Parts: sequence; structure tokens; C-alpha cells
Amino acid sequence: MYETEILADEKVPTIEIVREFDATPEQVFRAHIDPELYRQWVGPRSLTTRILKWEGHTGGCWAFANDRAGKEIAAFFGSFHEVRDNERIVWTFTYEGQPDSVALETLTFEGRDGGGTRLRVLSVMSDFATRDGMLSSGMDVGVKEGYDKLDELLGQRTGPAQQHLQDAAVFTALVVSALPEDWSRPSPVSDWAAIDVVKHLIEWSRGFLAGGAGIEFQTLDIEADPKAAWRQHVADIQAILDDPSDRVLSNPHTGDMPVDKAIAMFYTADIWMHSWDLAKALGLEPDLGQERCAAALDAMRPMEQMLRDSGQYGPAISIGDDASAQDKLMAFIGRDPHWKAQVPGD
Repeated sequence: MYETEILADEKVPTIEIVREFDATPEQVFRAHIDPELYRQWVGPRSLTTRILKWEGHTGGCWAFANDRAGKEIAAFFGSFHEVRDNERIVWTFTYEGQPDSVALETLTFEGRDGGGTRLRVLSVMSDFATRDGMLSSGMDVGVKEGYDKLDELLGQRTGPAQQHLQDAAVFTALVVSALPEDWSRPSPVSDWAAIDVVKHLIEWSRGFLAGGAGIEFQTLDIEADPKAAWRQHVADIQAILDDPSDRVLSNPHTGDMPVDKAIAMFYTADIWMHSWDLAKALGLEPDLGQERCAAALDAMRPMEQMLRDSGQYGPAISIGDDASAQDKLMAFIGRDPHWKAQVPGD
């Protein structure tokens, strides 16, 4: 993994950022202009990004918000001055909390000799005070961690390992945000409290892997410390995905398949879906990604009857055609998209 250089000019109010990647300029460019990819890596690891508007072309505009455990803590907006495919992006960048301080950023994607990409970001601000205030705000942490995440997204981890890393991180942020009294809050799943969502993900997946692949796990006391149990569980599953070796999972219903593929197909998708349940149980508004929700719904519709017969999902809930892809997906699997926990004292 490469280091990120952040340079402040003494003569003009600019910040220059230089970072190299072992990926093509086309791949690095796409990760900046595709909103679904961009939201996965931008910013520090402690935050998630929610795209509010994205018109990734010359003359378009954009806006996104940063959330911690489902609560918005910062929002940004700007416009695309120029988008030159795989070569250059010029955009304005404004923090909503300081709307008079507008930065003009130029991103260039340079192919390196021998392969890879050198990304250069030149940010020009109106004065030194604004520039120095940004530098002292801790922006370097967000920039460096963001590019580390981009490195992972581009190839440090790939396939099932990368997907689990991303989805488990979102669920972990929710788990960490919960107070002790939150675990008894009702969830959108009938007869489940918030802690039951965590229990379900831990218990069924460990049993599934132990029975089908002979992978033994330590027993976790979820009731005593849900946060510690979840963190250990995530580490256990990630270790398998990072080094699946030649392990095979055998199951009478699915046949034989590589263990990492089985985890991705049956378990990682479950983390993603159940993050909606846990967020709702905690009184937060989840964001599963509209494009991903639409793709999941398209994949599930052809086997709707089989899914209903399996008992995994309840009866579909009627919802308007103008509803979001996320709301349509939740309604399809039997969740009320507008469900809210009714907790005394809330």
C-alpha cells in the first residue's frame, strides 16, 4: 500500500495530494465518477457516505453526506466543471458548514511506466486562513484512510473478501453505536429485538460453516457483550475469506462449492440485508445503496415463489411504483419500509 503525500504551498493557498495505485487510470477514474463506487471509499473508516445527488458529467452537480452510525455529521456539495474520461476531473468542493469557502479541485489520472496510476489532486482555496483551517481540521486522516480504502477496493482485497469487508464494516458501525439499553428495542423482524439480529447473523453462519466445511469456532457470549462478540465474529469470517485455501462447503441443498463463494452467496448478502433491520431497530434510517437494491430485487423476482415457499420472507407489502429501490426491496421481502420502533420514552 502506497503512502499519501499532502503538500501545502507556502506562496499560494493550495493543497496538493499525490497517491499511487496498482490499478489502471480507467479503474481509478471510475472509482471517482461512479457514485456507487465513490461512496464506498471516500472519507475516514469511521464514517459512511450517502450520495444525495450525482451528475457525473461536465456541467453536472453533486452532493453527499457523511454519517456515523446512521446520523449525519457533515454534508458537501459542488459541481463538475469538467469531466474528461480517464484523464481529468475538475470540480468545486464546498462544506455545507462553511458555504462561503469554495475549493476548486483538479484531479489528474496519470498512467505510470510499468503500469499503475499516479493520482494528483490540486485544491485551490480563496485564502491561506481557509487552507490552513482545512489542514488543521484533521482532513489528512480522512484523505489517507479514504485512499487506503480505495486501494482495497481496487484490488488489495477482491471478490468475496472485499465485499464482506465493506458490508461487515457498515453493520459493525451500527453495533458499536448501540447503547446497552438499545439491545432490547424491537426490530422490524417479528418477535426479534435488536440483539436477535446480531445473534442470527453470528449463530447461523458459524453453524453453517462448521457443519458444511468443518470449520470450528470458539463459542461467543453474545448476550454478555454483543459488541465484542460481533467484532470477534467479523474477524473470524474475514480470516477465512482472506485465506480460503482449497476449503469446500458441502450442503445437501447447495451441493459442493468453494467456501468463500458460499460465504458470499449466503452470508455476506445477509449482513447487508439485516443492516436495514438493525438500523431501524436503533431508530436510524438505513442506506443500502439504491443501485444495489435494484439489482438484488431484479435477481429475486424470478424465484419469488421459491423464496416465499422457503419461509425466509413474509408476504410482500404493497408499495407505490414511485417508491425508491430500497423501499421496493424491503416491501418485496415483507418488511414495511416505513416501520419505526415504538419504544416507551422515545
